[in-house]
Amino acid sequence: VARSSPSKMPTPPFSLVAPSQYDLSTYWGRLKHFRSSTDFTTLFQGHKLPQAQALLAAFRANQVPAGTTDRDLWQARKLVDSTLHPDTQKPIFPLFRFSAFALCNVPIIAALLYPTRNPFILGGAQWLNQSYNVAVNYANRNASSDMSLGRLATAYCAAVASSCSIAIGLSKLVEKSTSSFWKSPAAKSLVPITAVSAAGIINLIFIRQTELTEGIAVFDSTGEQRGVSQAAGRDAIFKCSLARVFWTVPGMLIPPVIMTQLDRLRAVRANARPRFFAELAVIGLTVYFVVPCAIAVYPQRDSLAVQQLEPQFRNLKYTDGSAVERLYFNKGL
Repeated sequence: VARSSPSKMPTPPFSLVAPSQYDLSTYWGRLKHFRSSTDFTTLFQGHKLPQAQALLAAFRANQVPAGTTDRDLWQARKLVDSTLHPDTQKPIFPLFRFSAFALCNVPIIAALLYPTRNPFILGGAQWLNQSYNVAVNYANRNASSDMSLGRLATAYCAAVASSCSIAIGLSKLVEKSTSSFWKSPAAKSLVPITAVSAAGIINLIFIRQTELTEGIAVFDSTGEQRGVSQAAGRDAIFKCSLARVFWTVPGMLIPPVIMTQLDRLRAVRANARPRFFAELAVIGLTVYFVVPCAIAVYPQRDSLAVQQLEPQFRNLKYTDGSAVERLYFNKGL
């Protein structure tokens, strides 16, 4: 049996059944959970994955090595959960994990915020952003409803084309507008935010369209699969779409505000190179802190009352004869 580790905040007893060491029924518990699971340091610990898996296997077999603490076990599970897909249990490509999201978005957001009306630069920045989003959306999808490579390629082309069209179209519309409102700095910042938010949602829908058309697997509280639900798929896509808006708006508003304040410093304003690196640091830190706040709004292992699902789920029973009231599913990220 693992022993507790001394710390200011006591580590809860380790469990493989519990969805997290934090209370996921509250926003703050989910925030702590996603802050831990998006920790970028796990990207550099791939060599420890076999050891972490072996430790969890030893726990299952009740053969935990002497001296192992609950903290050790939770750290092992953190590495495994942040590396492996929850449905397939296969490693997610490192750059497509949410732990890499902030790092990868630094150059992408810098390109999106670059002040230009050149359609090739605008289109290139949107292509880079949406190509990365396609990869992240696909890597973190609910894998119980998969798609062929052909459908994936079609979805990728449609997502990138529509996303770039929205971005360039909005920029052209604002450029031709005679309204003084669209000439203000605040209004100009709305264009990339609106474009990226709308494009991100369209991207998500195209890449995870099978969750809408075919549904996703739903489970009862004991973990038994009770079928496939399109209603659960729609709920998952809707909540993941909102999360993308939640992190896009502050992620693109906060850096310009901070840089405006930093530009008052002569050392920053007068030197292009330090300013460039300062802006990259601000972007990276903003995304790093904002993304967990956004994805914590809803739990990843979400649930719906059976009345909100299709009719075939409304009269299900457990083996003891009690009614199944809620069904659970992997919402994805």
